[in-house]
Amino acid sequence: MDARPETNNHLEHFSKAVNVVRDRVIQIFIFILFRILRRLVLTIQKFTWAVSGVERIRRDAARGLQFKQSAHVQEIFWKRKFLDHSVADTSNFITTHKAFRPPSCIFKPNVSLYCMTRREAVFVETKESESVYRSNHSWFLYQNQYHHAINVITMPLASFHKIASDVGSPRVPVTWMGCTMRSGSTLICQMMHRIPGMLVLPEPDALTTLGFLYKNKQIQANEYNQLLASCVRLLCKPDDRYSAVFVKTRPCVTSLMEDIMKAFPRFRYLFMYRNSSKSVMSSLSLLYQDKAPMALCFIMDSNIVSTILPFVRYYFYYYNVFLNEKTNTGINGKKLSTTGILTAAWAASVAQTAELRYRGYNVGSILYEDFMNNPRRSLSVLLQVLDIRSEHLAGAAEALKVDFNKGVSHELFMDARRAMSTENRLEADNILKAYGLSKLGERYEISGLLKLA
Repeated sequence: MDARPETNNHLEHFSKAVNVVRDRVIQIFIFILFRILRRLVLTIQKFTWAVSGVERIRRDAARGLQFKQSAHVQEIFWKRKFLDHSVADTSNFITTHKAFRPPSCIFKPNVSLYCMTRREAVFVETKESESVYRSNHSWFLYQNQYHHAINVITMPLASFHKIASDVGSPRVPVTWMGCTMRSGSTLICQMMHRIPGMLVLPEPDALTTLGFLYKNKQIQANEYNQLLASCVRLLCKPDDRYSAVFVKTRPCVTSLMEDIMKAFPRFRYLFMYRNSSKSVMSSLSLLYQDKAPMALCFIMDSNIVSTILPFVRYYFYYYNVFLNEKTNTGINGKKLSTTGILTAAWAASVAQTAELRYRGYNVGSILYEDFMNNPRRSLSVLLQVLDIRSEHLAGAAEALKVDFNKGVSHELFMDARRAMSTENRLEADNILKAYGLSKLGERYEISGLLKLA
């Protein structure tokens, strides 16, 4: 009697699997088509822009001869990303020439700094009715910018530095927060969002791309320091609507905090992290919510498949660990499993902050578990540290009612030492030992930990 329902279940599962494979194949095909078309458009533009004089104006602007027309506005014809969390890049867009404008156009409220390249600063422009800072689309700035962008504005670095110099350092209080993956930092951002007059910049990729340019030796140290200062000034550009700024960077760029502190010593600096096992398990659980990251995990966890496709481990390590890593640990990112790379990402970020504290930098650390023991009390302490009036406590605390882990399995709260294989636990412990940190799941306190009780 039960044979028919069981057969139907098998057919239903098979049908779902076929649909998933079909959708993924279509997605890959469209992405490949996009990249081919983009290459074709760029090739054609080399000729058409040379004939029409666009390239001459761009070249003169790069030399400092066309400052008043150095902002090149390009209309977005098509945009495409393969993974939603990919680092912002100009290759996300196919654009066509629209106009040249004065560089002051980037001060419009609907224009924001998107990413950096070796020769240009890249901004995106949205509709005036849209805001990349308070959007229902995503909690991350780089995703909102990509989603809402209608125009790309490129500016040569000479003009970028000039206009940033004219702006000067931020005239309002700025709080800078680094973090590890899945640390509760999004919750803090949402609390700050609810404070009147607070501009929140969650994970601006202008800093991420600049970090990769420097680490890959595409720019020299002095140029990097100048660009970093200019990036911060224009991310925190003057805006009468805001009286304070809160910046949260991607976990992979914790190493930039020292350089930011040297350039802007008056900022307040925070670092938020979570118990290592819970952070790794939460990250793993999130990866398994989508088929594409799940496929990448399968490749990285298979020695045979990773031998055939070694670039998967390399790029996952590159985008999560490379900027923060210590090179003398003896860890080979090309041989790590998914768990190993996520553990290395947590360890590298925490070790960077611990090193800053050891060297005397004033970074206040927040441990997620301590914060959530009494979140309202913890929020009150945090507001005091940031000199934010207590009258905003009730409004900021409303963020505690929001579920920021929609769609994430409750298995992420599982004890990682029981959920992981013995091999993965050993790999994780060896990585943590190489960074001088406690074993997986053991409490680790960074010097300067905020007392939230």
